[in-house]
Amino acid sequence: MHDAPQVLPRAAGWIYVSVILGAALGMLAGYAPLFNATAGVFVRPLAAEFGWGRSQASLSYAASMFGLAVVSPIVGAMMDRFGIRRVIVCSAIVFGLATAAMSLQNGSMLMWVALSVVVGVSGAATSVLGYLAVLPQWFDRRLGLALGIAMCGLGAGTVILPITAQFLVTTFGWRMAYVGLGVGSVVLSLVACGLLRERFSGSRGAKHVPQGVALAAAMRSYRLWAIWLVFVLSSAATLSLGPHLPSLFADRGFDAAMAARSASMVGVGLLVGRLLTGLLIDKIHAPLVASVFFIGGAVGVFLLRGTHDYAALLVATTLIGLTIGAEGDLISYLVRSYFGLTSFGSLFGIAFSGYGLGAVIGPIGLGAWFDRHGSYDVPLLVLPWMLLAAAALVLSLGRYRAGAEGKDATAVASA
Repeated sequence: MHDAPQVLPRAAGWIYVSVILGAALGMLAGYAPLFNATAGVFVRPLAAEFGWGRSQASLSYAASMFGLAVVSPIVGAMMDRFGIRRVIVCSAIVFGLATAAMSLQNGSMLMWVALSVVVGVSGAATSVLGYLAVLPQWFDRRLGLALGIAMCGLGAGTVILPITAQFLVTTFGWRMAYVGLGVGSVVLSLVACGLLRERFSGSRGAKHVPQGVALAAAMRSYRLWAIWLVFVLSSAATLSLGPHLPSLFADRGFDAAMAARSASMVGVGLLVGRLLTGLLIDKIHAPLVASVFFIGGAVGVFLLRGTHDYAALLVATTLIGLTIGAEGDLISYLVRSYFGLTSFGSLFGIAFSGYGLGAVIGPIGLGAWFDRHGSYDVPLLVLPWMLLAAAALVLSLGRYRAGAEGKDATAVASA
């Protein structure tokens, strides 16, 4: 049962700009581009120094995503309770310190995994989970565009930071590279939080109460768990490749710089995918848009498996990046469209935990298969079918739930 929509005064235009810029800058310096996108750069030097296999060296990526997946529902509930910006500030400081602490690694696998889990747990609110939770409070009919513009920050980080990390590793070594990334993340994240504004600042003392589907009702909904499974499948298929792309390119005879550029092309695709998805989902039913991007990602993985031509491989990584870019916009938009804002943080956290779980399963599976068989061929044959399954499942969501869309049940201005 939904109350009549609230009518909130339209905010000054600068607030909308500030919120988008803050979210973009925060995601540029947050968990996904700063730690995940650079993970592949560290695989070879770590393997060389400690004698690890690739599955061991890339375990930080999977362990951190495990930490993020487990804590995401809790972080979402904390944002509903205490306010988004407070949670992000605390998360950003600990995340930066944890990233810098990766430089202390002494070859102990237990230490490596433990630090990586701390990075994932502390970095959860510096990811799209934190920054994108602000935007549905301010945008309604142009929410997709706002999400797309803000997510360009994450895409830019995914382009810039692998190259930056490679430069730091080559110039100063992998230990100082981690320190530099951690310090830079804290500084940029605090600036980003200074730009953010909240319309609903937690349950205590809020002047306006958001509307939508109650948490208990949403937890019983097929749609919530379908959304969760969609992003388990899609992230397992796409994010599994992140820490392995530089090694995959190196195995095919390309040097470290060319391998790093391949990872950056994922960022280029991600950047375009963020903005393009945002534009499309404001005009076209979001599940249909999602299915098209998932199919495109499947084509990219098939191409990655089937060619050794460098230009074709860059096209493949760009297609994969487009799909990753779409995923980030879609999680937030689908949760908002089907469930509204009443328990948005909690539900977004649940949906995002599926995304994190897939990103745990994928890299471990891919690395373990390579260490056992010396080839990525079979995984690269399976992953496209996971994306095709996600495309079919997302289409089963149907129409947006009446009363959950922003214009029906939320009090957000039609910015």
